[in-house]
Amino acid sequence: MNPVEKDRIQQLEDRLERMYGNDLDSAAEEICLAVKDLFGFDYHRIPVLIEKREDVANCEFLAEKLKELPELTAEHVCPLLLRLFGTNLEGIVAMEKAPISIRSKENWVKRHDGDLVMITGGHRDLDVIVSPTEAYMTVTGNERLPDELLDLLVEIGFERRDGHAFHEEPDGKPVPVEFKTATIRTITDYFEEHPLSGKQ
Repeated sequence: MNPVEKDRIQQLEDRLERMYGNDLDSAAEEICLAVKDLFGFDYHRIPVLIEKREDVANCEFLAEKLKELPELTAEHVCPLLLRLFGTNLEGIVAMEKAPISIRSKENWVKRHDGDLVMITGGHRDLDVIVSPTEAYMTVTGNERLPDELLDLLVEIGFERRDGHAFHEEPDGKPVPVEFKTATIRTITDYFEEHPLSGKQ
């Protein structure tokens, strides 16, 4: 990465620094706005994953939870947002260069021309599908994920579905962050070892 080019977590950090001295209600609204600008997640619409009163708006709830943090830095705010909304901002930025598009909670989290695989999460994070992108199908002439990649995904907990991979938690709970991380790592490692060079 160019040393003058800041990733999205660093840009979030800059915006958090400018909030110094703000009351927590204002800070929560600014955080909601910053995350929507930088990542596309609308915390006004995304369901909160932990119990809250129906009459409390999401950003009001976030303001309450900000009181628990020692300071408003990305190091402290990002894990809170993950716990409240299931949005793994640090994980998203960490895999920016991976050949993976991610669609989560009806938003494109990461999408670049040439991405080979798409990970799609359900609205409440209850399931996840891994499928080939149009770029992958154009390069390989194949509408199915590679069998070897499917085998690797099955090993970590997916099931095969018509050349795609599908997973949902048996207890009806949101897909854990650790599982999402393992999915991204499995796909990234596969394509590092098997770069595409034409029809498979």
